[in-house]
Amino acid sequence: MKKLAYYLSATTLLLISMLPVSAFAEVVANGELTPAFSSWGKKSVKGSWEIVKEDQAYVIALGDDFAAKNGPDVKVFLSPKNVIDIEGSNATEGSLFVTQITQFKGQYRIALPNDVNLDSYQSLVFHCEEYSKLWGMSPIQ
Repeated sequence: MKKLAYYLSATTLLLISMLPVSAFAEVVANGELTPAFSSWGKKSVKGSWEIVKEDQAYVIALGDDFAAKNGPDVKVFLSPKNVIDIEGSNATEGSLFVTQITQFKGQYRIALPNDVNLDSYQSLVFHCEEYSKLWGMSPIQ
């Protein structure tokens, strides 16, 4: 019986040590993207997302259901505005530019700046700056 308990403990420790570091990430916010427009039946953006804290860094993790209409200048921002106040013309005002997206479908991880203060932002925003076209957004909860 002692041998069985030892082997179970050792096996459990081995399995835990094989888990990726992200398995120990803390989810600090999550939501669903709301599209701002549809074109030819395709929504501008959709899908689930999370902001996770891994070690001392924050990452936006877009889910495998993420899909965005391909555009020339689609960027991700954190906005201090509430989603009901965001339009194409004001989407970037006071916002923190995070990155320009290069992948328009599937799981996607986006690193946030190390000094980001998430308490300063209310919304996750996808916006085409070149044409001032709002792709979509989600409240940060």
